Amino acid sequence: MYDTYTQHAAYAAPAVAPASGYPEVYRNLMTIGLLGAIYRSKDDADIVNTAVEATLDDPSFYRMCRAIAVGMGGDVGYARDQLGSYVEQHPDDDNAKVAMAVSLMLGGDAEWKSWLDNVLATSSEQSAREAANGVLTFLSALQQAH
Repeated sequence: MYDTYTQHAAYAAPAVAPASGYPEVYRNLMTIGLLGAIYRSKDDADIVNTAVEATLDDPSFYRMCRAIAVGMGGDVGYARDQLGSYVEQHPDDDNAKVAMAVSLMLGGDAEWKSWLDNVLATSSEQSAREAANGVLTFLSALQQAH
């Protein structure tokens, strides 16, 4: 009897958080919310993403991911609202500016280029400069392929 209980308890126990710090079920929830944003299931995605953001100590990185996902779905409003106000509050976060540019670009908004130009002209943050150059390199490769 004890052995049977032990076996069942092991299956019912919550998953141990992997190296990323989040249990698998939580990462799956994040994925569902972001995919919902990409595939324009706005209402459902908003519910999931809002729930995820409410549990994070600092949701800023997740919001950047969400802005890119929503941009992939063709909507730049979230990026303008959320990342725009974030950048106003944190004008030195050049990675957020790159995320804004990518979201706008994916959503078809021509203003994306000015965000990347700003990062390349003013940023001393190496990771942001590399990301901005990476976006431009990728776009150049796409143009050459077509």
